[in-house]
Amino acid sequence: MSAENTASEFQAEAPQARDARILIVDDNLANLAVLAEFLDMEGFSRVTTESDPRHAMVLWQAQPFDLLLLDMRMPHMNGHEVMAALKATLEPDDYLPCIVLTAQTDRETRQAALAAGAIDFITKPFDFEETLKRINTALNTRLLHQQKRNQLSDFRRRLDEQANELQEKEHNLAYLATHDSVTGLLNRRALTEGLRSHIMAQSDSFSCALVEVTDSDQLLLIEGVESVDFFLRTVASRLKMVMDDHFGICGVWGGQTFLCALPFAGEAAGRVFNRLAKAVFAPVDDFDVVVTLHGRGGYSGVRPKELDTPEAIDATVRRAGFALASQHKRSNLVVEFNQIMEDTALRRSLLERELMSAMSEHPEQFFLQFQPKVELTRETIVGGEALLRWQHPELGFISPAEFIPIAEEKGQIEVLGLIVIEHALQFVRRMQSELGRAVPIAVNVSGVQLELMRAKGQSLVDEVQRLLTAYAVAPPLLELEITESALMIGFDWVVDALHQLRELDVSVALDDFGTGYSSFAYIQTLPISTLKIDRAFVDNAANSPRQAALLGAIVRMAQDLGLTTVAEGVETREDIDLLKQLNCPIAQGYYYSRPLMPDDFITLLRQPSCARAMP
Repeated sequence: MSAENTASEFQAEAPQARDARILIVDDNLANLAVLAEFLDMEGFSRVTTESDPRHAMVLWQAQPFDLLLLDMRMPHMNGHEVMAALKATLEPDDYLPCIVLTAQTDRETRQAALAAGAIDFITKPFDFEETLKRINTALNTRLLHQQKRNQLSDFRRRLDEQANELQEKEHNLAYLATHDSVTGLLNRRALTEGLRSHIMAQSDSFSCALVEVTDSDQLLLIEGVESVDFFLRTVASRLKMVMDDHFGICGVWGGQTFLCALPFAGEAAGRVFNRLAKAVFAPVDDFDVVVTLHGRGGYSGVRPKELDTPEAIDATVRRAGFALASQHKRSNLVVEFNQIMEDTALRRSLLERELMSAMSEHPEQFFLQFQPKVELTRETIVGGEALLRWQHPELGFISPAEFIPIAEEKGQIEVLGLIVIEHALQFVRRMQSELGRAVPIAVNVSGVQLELMRAKGQSLVDEVQRLLTAYAVAPPLLELEITESALMIGFDWVVDALHQLRELDVSVALDDFGTGYSSFAYIQTLPISTLKIDRAFVDNAANSPRQAALLGAIVRMAQDLGLTTVAEGVETREDIDLLKQLNCPIAQGYYYSRPLMPDDFITLLRQPSCARAMP
C-alpha cells in the first residue's frame, strides 16, 4: 500500500492534535524519508529526522520529544544503547515514549526491546495503516500520561503551597503566641518568660516599669483605629530603643500598658526610666498634625529578700502598678514606688468593695449632716447644706473626699446623689413637723452625677419633681448646688436642666464660685438664684486689702445680677466683720457651726440667734 493511499484512507483516524514533536532515528535515509513524508501527509508538522544516533541524543536532551521512532541496528550506538542512555535522563515518574523500527519479528528481539524500554514495534517494511494506528495510540497514551503528570504536578504544587501556608500560619500563630499583633512587642506571657530567662538569670537585681498611654480612647474617637495603632507602634518603637540601649526588654502588659524591665535597679534604673518617660511622651508628628501623647508610669526594683523566689516578678510588677496608679492619667511621669502608694491603692480597693456593699446591703451606714447658713445682719439660720457622711462599722468615719470620687468612677454617684436629695427632703418634713417651719436645704449635685444620669436616660428634673411630690415639700425649700466645672461637661444641656428646675421653683446655686471657669459673660445667662463664694476668697481677706477688694467686687456683682450671695469657709470674727462691711448677706462656716447631726441642727434652729459658734 502506498503512502498516498494510506494518508487518504486513514485521515479520519488521525488524532485531533497534530502538533506532537516526533523524532525519527534510522541510519537508513530511505526509511527516514518515507516515514517523514508519510507523517507530513498525515498532518504531523513537527517531525525531526536524524540518521546518527549520537546527534539524536543531543537533540533529545536539548528538548525531549513526544515520540521516538527508533531503529535498533545502527552504527556508533544501537537502539538498546540509545534507549538506555535516554532512560537515564528521565524523571522517576516518566517513561520513554519509544516505538522500535525493526525488520526482525522474532520473540527474543521483541522481548529485548521491551526490556530496554520500548513501548511498541513497527515492522519493516512499513504497513502504513498499522504504522499510523501505532503512532496515534502511542501519542494518545503519551498525552494521557502527560495530563496525569500535569495533574499530579499541580496536586503536588498545591500540596506544597498548602504546606507552606500551613507552615506560615504555624509561624504566625507561634509569633502571635508571644508577640502583640499591633506593636510587634512581646506579650505578657513572653515578657514573664523573658524576665526569668533573660533578666533574672543574668543579673542579681532587676527593675520593672509599667507605662500607660491614656490618650487611646480619645484618639480612637477623633483619629480612628489606624491612627491609634500608629501611635501605639510609635510608643513601642521608643520603648524598645531605650531598652535596647540598656540591655532591657519591653512588651505589652495589657491594653495600652507596657512593661519595661532592666537588669539593674537603684538610681541607675531611675535615670533610665526618666529618660524613658521623656522619650515615650514626646510629641508625635502624624504627618498632618503634631500630637502630644499623655500617660503615666511607675517603677520598682526587686527587693533583696525576693531574689530567687517565684514571687519576685509578680511582686515587682505589682509595686510598679501601685506607683502607676498613684499618678494622674496625664502626668507624663514615671515615678518610683513607695509604701504609701501601696497603702493608698489597697485602701481604695477596700473602699470600693465596701462602698458597693454598703449601698446595696447596708444603706443605714450613710447619713446626712447639715451645716447652717447664717444671715449676717440678725445672725439667724436661714438655710443649711446637706453633707453626706459614711460611718463604716469597722473602718470608722470615711471622708467624702475618699468615697465620693470612688462613687463617681464606679458609676454610682447618681444613686448616692438621689439618696441625699431624698434624705434632705425627709429632714425638711421633720423640721416642719417639729418646728412648724423649715429652712431651705441645699444639696450638692456633681457634674459626673449629671453626666451619668443623662447617659443612663435618667432626668434629674424628673427625679426631683417625683421626690418633692412624694414628700409633699414645697420646691423653694430645696436648693441644688452645682459647681462651675459641672457646667463645662455640657453647658447647653446642663443649663437647660437648670432652667427646668427653676421652672419647678427649685433654687439653684453656683457653688465654689471663682475656682473654676469663672466668666461674667456666662454668669448673667445662668438660671441661678444664689452665688456661693469659695472659701479661697474669704480666707485671710480681712488681712489683705487686695483680696478684700476682690471679694467686695464679687458681692457687688452678685447684687447687681439679683443673686443672693453666700460666703463659704467663714472661721473668724474678722471674716464676719469684713463680710458685713461688704454687704454680703449670708455666711457659712465653722465660726457659726460645723456640720451637725439632724437633732443638733433642729436644736440650733430653736434658738433665736446663732451669734457664736457651737462647740
